[in-house]
Amino acid sequence: MHMNRSQWIIGCLVILGATAGAAVTSPWAKRTFSPPPAPATDAANAPHTRTCITLTGKRFEWNFPNPPFGTLSCSD
Repeated sequence: MHMNRSQWIIGCLVILGATAGAAVTSPWAKRTFSPPPAPATDAANAPHTRTCITLTGKRFEWNFPNPPFGTLSCSD
């Protein structure tokens, strides 16, 4: 199947429009969806590390506020 001249022109304009749209919106997307700056960490703001014990008795460190699934207990 062959394309006629108007189909080629329309196809090229679609590709050109998509490229131009991506180029124009890229800086906006970087500003809008960039992660927030990380706050300065000091001893007061450091994450609290807890020691958790699995159901099989294995101990591991956990830095998140919620206990992971399958743990028997976590220190406070």
